[in-house]
Amino acid sequence: MYRYASGDEMTDTILLEDSSVNNSNLEINFDHAIALAERLDFLDIQLLRKFYMNGKEQPFDLQPHCLPILYREMKVTHRVKIGLNAFRYRLNNLVKLGVLDRIYRSNPALFTPVRDKYSFVKAVIKKFFLINVLLKFL
Repeated sequence: MYRYASGDEMTDTILLEDSSVNNSNLEINFDHAIALAERLDFLDIQLLRKFYMNGKEQPFDLQPHCLPILYREMKVTHRVKIGLNAFRYRLNNLVKLGVLDRIYRSNPALFTPVRDKYSFVKAVIKKFFLINVLLKFL
């Protein structure tokens, strides 16, 4: 089975295999995690860390974010030098990859983490830092 992009239009693009995270025993397919970690860059990983690694205990560990507030926070706190449209485009790409969900027909746009892919995304984040030898930022 494959997961397709959610939203107004269904596309024929295959995003991620649902077998990458097996919900019954939470077994992670590390080949998919490594492949995704190689496709993402540092800003994408920082965004995923914002959603999935906020340092809180369950059930408060996954944090939804409003686009304008998240953008302002990333500009001020993390000194990200990117425009709002490029930032929105990056978030939409993460939605297409299946690691974030977007709440459609909301104003302003809301993005949430995917609870079923929590272990998979954490593995992707760790693999990214291992691949790029950036362990001091982890």
